[in-house]
Amino acid sequence: AVLRAATPIRAHRTAEASSHRRAHLKTRSAMDREFTPLEPETLFYRPATGDDLTVIAEIESNSYPPDEAASPENLRYRVDNAGDYFLVGCSAGSGPGGADEIVSYVCGTLIKGETLTHESMSTHDADGDTLCIHSVVTEGGHRRKQIGTKTLKAYMRWITTATPQVERVLLLCKRNLIGFYEGAGFKMVGESDVVHGKDQWYEMEQSAARFRALVASTEQD
Repeated sequence: AVLRAATPIRAHRTAEASSHRRAHLKTRSAMDREFTPLEPETLFYRPATGDDLTVIAEIESNSYPPDEAASPENLRYRVDNAGDYFLVGCSAGSGPGGADEIVSYVCGTLIKGETLTHESMSTHDADGDTLCIHSVVTEGGHRRKQIGTKTLKAYMRWITTATPQVERVLLLCKRNLIGFYEGAGFKMVGESDVVHGKDQWYEMEQSAARFRALVASTEQD
């Protein structure tokens, strides 16, 4: 999927969902900017809020082994303290009663430093210049539709456009997901020393400057 030039998000919503989303958007910081959804007829993106946490926590617990999933408390911390780095993907009008349905999300926190440690990943440093991505998740019933890739690219565009202090984006993944993240522009750093669960984790990196240049080139086309 190709990221297109930023334009206002198109409205595809029921009357009930419309006022709820407007309330969310009005409360966000300057980072809450409009950009084109990759699937304008159905899929759109917005910052996560506290009202989303029950759904997000359920998706998280169903997507990771128990020793790897973020706890509801950790997810709450990220929304409350790093909400400008927590994006949800929604399918317009596909939920109960025609409500919008959360189908994906990406969340991160800022750190100082050029590599990830257990300590740096455990908090959010608002002055950090490195973004650590903690979760890239698609709800089980919506997988294998490239929603995860689209959400990650939308997230990268959101972060790099609105947060000039971010110089690099880091994440940890297992071996079987290296190809997925390479497809989104990340490069292998190497095996990580971070222990989280039973498996070996690999650190991957993407330059924010590189992604900004990519966005600029697509806007010129």
